[in-house]
Amino acid sequence: MRVPYWLDPAQEIAPPLKGDLRCDVVVIGAGITGAAAALQLAREGVDVVLLEAGRVAGKATGRNAGFILQGTAERYDRAAALMGRGRARRIHEWTLLNHRMMAADIQAEDISCSYRKSGSLQLAGSPEEVLELRASAAMLVEDGFEARVVEREQLSPIYAAAGFDMAVFLPQDGELHPANFVRGAVRAAISHGARVHEMTPVTELDAQSAGDVRVQTEQGQIDCELAIVATNARVRQLLPWFEGRIDPVRGQMLATTPAPRIFEHPIYADHGFDYWRQDENDRIVLGGWRNLDPGSEVGFEDTLHPEIQARMERFIRRFEALRDVEISHRWSGIMGFSKDG
Repeated sequence: MRVPYWLDPAQEIAPPLKGDLRCDVVVIGAGITGAAAALQLAREGVDVVLLEAGRVAGKATGRNAGFILQGTAERYDRAAALMGRGRARRIHEWTLLNHRMMAADIQAEDISCSYRKSGSLQLAGSPEEVLELRASAAMLVEDGFEARVVEREQLSPIYAAAGFDMAVFLPQDGELHPANFVRGAVRAAISHGARVHEMTPVTELDAQSAGDVRVQTEQGQIDCELAIVATNARVRQLLPWFEGRIDPVRGQMLATTPAPRIFEHPIYADHGFDYWRQDENDRIVLGGWRNLDPGSEVGFEDTLHPEIQARMERFIRRFEALRDVEISHRWSGIMGFSKDG
């Protein structure tokens, strides 16, 4: 099935826009960023309209693995080398604060999204990666963060049998149902006064003067003071300045039927290119392997890559308990990557 696991079945939250509106702020894109912006603005009493071209959480937000991880996409030592240690530390601190804010919203707005603060596991499958993870963990501890090295003899036999040598455990990480979290945040925004319109693509954004912004859709126009563009990889379609600066990069995903419970944490491996978890329904949700063919995994189409999908399935079979599990869903999602990382 090519429907994303988290979006099966589909849900309708709000009607399309019909006619013209006025408001203080328009938020374009109802993924995690747009939903968070609309919710906070509505709480503050701002007259906000949230627009989504498709369904809430229907793109990248509803197509990932549902991890809540600290830091950037890079290991901590690599992030420090790229941007300087002080800046890397501040970003790392912010991501932990962001997790706490998400957890607070889940509780305050009673969002049902299978949230768990379970920690995450970074697995090393080569001598090079062992050294990298040790260095990253040591630097995290030096800078006041929690990280615990798990030696091979302490690893679950499940990981050792699959060829992994050691791991780093990060206890402050978590997991959730990503689409349900964002749907819940959007419903909460509506309860605080936000107006939401799904199936409403923005065709033009005119923001030539401060405080005088026009957002044109196929079914109506919105005049506002400010527009927040939260369209991830598709930002360059509305703001041409981002052409050549943000690439749409495809990620492959799959989910299995319920399987014996063997994974208790979100897991990263192979320098973060491979990642998986087992959800509350005991299904394995797995993604990655984009490094096998990065040149073709670029573009706006949510297409399947047969070779990567086959490699992902073979990886699952490395775990003896999963030899007979069936694949129930296969899908892909588009993320925005900056040119320089």
